[in-house]
Amino acid sequence: MKTKIRESGKSVPPDFSEDTPIISSGLLESLHLLELAVLLEKEIGSPLDLTALNIDKEWDSINAISNFVERSRSETPHNIIRQA
Repeated sequence: MKTKIRESGKSVPPDFSEDTPIISSGLLESLHLLELAVLLEKEIGSPLDLTALNIDKEWDSINAISNFVERSRSETPHNIIRQA
């Protein structure tokens, strides 16, 4: 995640942690969000319906992303996983 932040031309805060807001703070750019979505689809094994997510809340930190992946793996609710 730090690499993606640096790639966007931003500085990683010295107190960066797994709970640091990365979207609401503007640390992560929209292009990197798309890359993250593709990565998460591969990790979960199902396509995501990004229109059904509150990305600012559900992906705003590394811990939030980890929780999203674990929840998606175990529950795969229809509002998170796009029906093929």
